[in-house]
Amino acid sequence: MTLSQFAEQFAGRVLRKTFQRAVTPVITNKDYEGDIKKPGDRVNILSFPNGILMSDYSVGSDMNSETIVDIEDQLVVEKRKYYNFSLDSVEKVFTYGQDIPDVLLEKASETLEREIDQYVLGKYITAKAGSWVGLNLKVDGSGQTMASIATTATGGTVTINGNYNTATNFGAVENPVDGVLYWGGFEASDVGKGFRLRSTATFVSPWYRISAVTNSVVADITEWDGAVSGSDFAEGDTLRGLFGGNGVEFPRYGDGNAKLTTMSSLGWEIQAAIATTVSASSIYEAVTELSECFAREEVSPEDLKLTVPPAMVTMLKQASELQPSGIAEIYTGTVMNGRVGRIGGFEVLQAAGARISTRAGHSTGASQGGDATKTTGATGYNVVANHRDFLTYADKWSESRVVDAENQFAKKYQGLYLYGALVPAVRRRNGAILFVGL
Repeated sequence: MTLSQFAEQFAGRVLRKTFQRAVTPVITNKDYEGDIKKPGDRVNILSFPNGILMSDYSVGSDMNSETIVDIEDQLVVEKRKYYNFSLDSVEKVFTYGQDIPDVLLEKASETLEREIDQYVLGKYITAKAGSWVGLNLKVDGSGQTMASIATTATGGTVTINGNYNTATNFGAVENPVDGVLYWGGFEASDVGKGFRLRSTATFVSPWYRISAVTNSVVADITEWDGAVSGSDFAEGDTLRGLFGGNGVEFPRYGDGNAKLTTMSSLGWEIQAAIATTVSASSIYEAVTELSECFAREEVSPEDLKLTVPPAMVTMLKQASELQPSGIAEIYTGTVMNGRVGRIGGFEVLQAAGARISTRAGHSTGASQGGDATKTTGATGYNVVANHRDFLTYADKWSESRVVDAENQFAKKYQGLYLYGALVPAVRRRNGAILFVGL
């Protein structure tokens, strides 16, 4: 029998590629999706950032009345994605595939799911200031490294002493955390991260959120939830805890000490300024630090998610703390919606490609003091951990249709998809970031 005697066969079905489904349905909630009807729709969400103040009751004395402060967040259907492809009816006669439209529609759906995941995971940059895990940049207080906060209507402005270089450039300092020289001032990559003043190791301000960087020595800060008043604010202040505290408790009027805003020779600290390097021997420790962020904020331990890149999944498989039975599911392969197992109270999900965002770490410096030469810091992943309540997502297929192409013997397959996502201000405490280098 020769090869020419074999008949050529054609499969009737087009090859379908397997696809790890989107993680968005697992890590978000859809509490307000029913209010979405058309592109550009806006849903106003009301919340109350402060707890209710409890006061001592004295017989015969009038009770003080507390003013309740509210915040209004707005969920906007800001994204509009469409597909529009055609299949020629005449050419289709000469093809042997029976399910071409189905396969192409699946591919369009997969592309959309990737884009949605990338969009949603990018929202996690709003996680609460103070809930970032990474390598902090610390600058000790001295006559030359003084920092101060001037309050504004929306929060405050931080100014640090620029005597190391110029009025707008700080220069390099040695970070006592790892002994490496880093650019001492602010950078664009610091936006979103936590900042605090520090007098000693036990006397600090709360973590404020860096909202904008003017130059190397000036940055805007806000409260983690954007609030500027309420029962936990000292009278006349637009930032909480300006009398300082021990890192956990911050009395409204302090304990007799001067306000941090009036003290001199203060140092400062930027949280997770540098990507922390992890390996199989240290990955579990980093995960437990993320878990601590949620315990500290009294977030329910139920429904916690951790979304990691494939390299971290490999490290988790190799971690000695998880051998041999600590995470049985992780050895069975990725399952629906990227789930790979449970670790340290988190359901772990895998997200590949560009879904998990990256950013540059704080720049390194060439020499301490006046030398302004700097090198861009190493890039790290923004690995997100969250309770499902953290982010609200809404979507809607506006329209999908098959139409005849004008002046052609062809069919056009078209679809329009609408979606948007929001982290309400009071829900920022339900998210944390591990800034990590792999």
